[in-house]
Amino acid sequence: MNEFELINKFFKPLATSKESFGLTDDVAKISLEPDEELIISKDLLAQDTHFLKEDGGYKIAKKALLSNLSDLASSGSTPFGYMLGFSKNDTLTHKFYEDFTQGLKEVQDEYDLKLLGGDTIRSKTLTFSITIFGKIKKGSALLRKNAKNGDSIYVSGYIGDSYLGLKNKTNKYFHDKHFFPSPRIKLGQELLKNNLSSCAIDISDGLLADLNHICISSNLSAKIQLDDIPFSKEAQTLLYTSKKTSKLDLIAGGEDFELIFSINKDSEEQINQLAKKIKINLTKIGEFYLDKEANTKVDLLDSKNNKIKTNTDGYIH
Repeated sequence: MNEFELINKFFKPLATSKESFGLTDDVAKISLEPDEELIISKDLLAQDTHFLKEDGGYKIAKKALLSNLSDLASSGSTPFGYMLGFSKNDTLTHKFYEDFTQGLKEVQDEYDLKLLGGDTIRSKTLTFSITIFGKIKKGSALLRKNAKNGDSIYVSGYIGDSYLGLKNKTNKYFHDKHFFPSPRIKLGQELLKNNLSSCAIDISDGLLADLNHICISSNLSAKIQLDDIPFSKEAQTLLYTSKKTSKLDLIAGGEDFELIFSINKDSEEQINQLAKKIKINLTKIGEFYLDKEANTKVDLLDSKNNKIKTNTDGYIH
């Protein structure tokens, strides 16, 4: 199929909003209220780096769109729409496109998203690019630079399940955590709504690496307790039975798409109440502090408060 046949058959049904002009034009429009601003994020997925072709269209589409939604979650914004660009070649079958658009549709329906437009090219290797848009009240976005000295550090969910899913795709629990993450849209919105935080980041490069990004942006250091980092029961069982995987592997693995966020210590009880309300595990793992030598670093501590040697580089693109 040529580009226009492909658009009409598979993607036009996903673009039902007036903002997309039915995919008949090269542009789309996004209207904002006077007190709103646009939050924009973009991710690029490359074959054999972020996915394998044999993963199939359904998994590739869902992971691509869900990971983009995680960026919006870290800002506290409300998802609105997205644009899709990808390369194609003769190895992509009718079944691949059917599965791909089905994956997109399921995410769109769950998060009230709209396909606004995009582009395709021909290439030997496959790439998928999504630009996603969210709306938020002016000046209210959660930003990496807004952590404060003495703030508590919290994480949502569990760490490392996605890494284990990448290493062991035959385990359904870990497999689903890797391919079908849960972007914490509701959490980001509630943190803003209740004035509980002004700083957040999603875990894409690894817990230590992404926490280090906050430290650099906020000019602070962080100390976290290894024993306080939350791991799922499934991960704990694997750590107990396997000598090939350690907790350090899990916190460096990345693609958890959970949120790291800062809060004032006086708000910890409100965070506990929020966790119950939205039914998401929210765990305190440490605190930010101002280093006397003006360094920015992340210290991982054991049960005796001794520093554990780590690498905070995470995934390097």
